[in-house]
Order: sequence, then structure tokens, then C-alpha cells
Amino acid sequence: MQIKLNSWDIYEAFQDYLEKKYSLEIDMYDLEDCPYLEYYKVKYEYEKHKNGKIKKDKDGLPITKDQKYIKKHAPMPDDCSISFFIDNLGDNA
Repeated sequence: MQIKLNSWDIYEAFQDYLEKKYSLEIDMYDLEDCPYLEYYKVKYEYEKHKNGKIKKDKDGLPITKDQKYIKKHAPMPDDCSISFFIDNLGDNA
């Protein structure tokens, strides 16, 4: 089953959370800027030959030398939505 929350649902959930957790009554639509999601993306650095070509293992896959986690941000404007899928709740198979 797909669950889809639009910005109205998300903002309402934020407001409820802020009111319950911090006793703050804030209208999310009165903020100067929209909320942002913070997430991390992996950036791989590969081993290279002297000529600059990427080294590959016996299976033809690039050999990873290092990986870094880069912090990224995504805005959540008024026209956004969040979707996720869940398994059937009543199915115990």
C-alpha cells in the first residue's frame, strides 16, 4: 500500500509535534523559509592508473579507494509530498 502525505499533512504534523514537544504554537506557513530535509549522499573515490583511467577488479567493477558522506539539503515547499510503501498490515504470510 502506498501512503502519500502532501505538504498540508506534513506541515500539520510539524505543528502538532512542536506544540506537544516544545509547547510552541507556530504556523508553518508564516515561516520566512520553507523547511528543509537534510540527508547524506555517498561520494566514492576510485583508484586510478597513471593515465587517469579508473582501475577495475577481475569482475570489471571500479576499485573503491575511499568514500565520503556529503551532507545535502532539499527544500520542502508548499507543493511537495512524501510517499512511502508499506506491506499489507493484516497479511502474516
